[in-house]
Amino acid sequence: MKNKLLIGGIAGAVILGGGAFGVNAFADSDNNWDDSNAKLTQEEAETIATEEVDGLTITKVEKDEDDGRYVYEVDGTREDGREAGVDVDANSGEVLKVDRDDDDSTGDDQANADVKITKEEAEEIAKTEGKGDIVKSELDDGHYEIEMKDGDDEYEIDINGQTGEVMEFEMERDDD
Repeated sequence: MKNKLLIGGIAGAVILGGGAFGVNAFADSDNNWDDSNAKLTQEEAETIATEEVDGLTITKVEKDEDDGRYVYEVDGTREDGREAGVDVDANSGEVLKVDRDDDDSTGDDQANADVKITKEEAEEIAKTEGKGDIVKSELDDGHYEIEMKDGDDEYEIDINGQTGEVMEFEMERDDD
């Protein structure tokens, strides 16, 4: 009887221990890099982010792996209190994405009516940021959303309809 309890206890411990290991291995599979995987230090990525977004006060930095790239995701607030985020390639230092929280409380129709730059001007600004052909260009909530494609590279660029400022820039490689 004692042997059955002992065997049952050992089996239970092995199952629970294996399950905990499996959960830990799964949790780390998304983000399994350390500083030795990156050519840039976190401090260098923070400097790049603060140069990209004027007045950025950094509140959080996360390390992530996105499509085989090691990325520093730098989040913070600007001087006006709005949030901003900058994704920096941990090896090249390239800014992969800039996300500025520029939403305001005006309605979509009013925001679109108040734009000061034309669609053509927004597309010219987008061409200075991305490469290739414009595949989509639309005005939404007072900003232009422009998508471009160059071979396997896809670009998404959001441009402020009032100022012409690039609010968000994202480049992804299509690995199909």
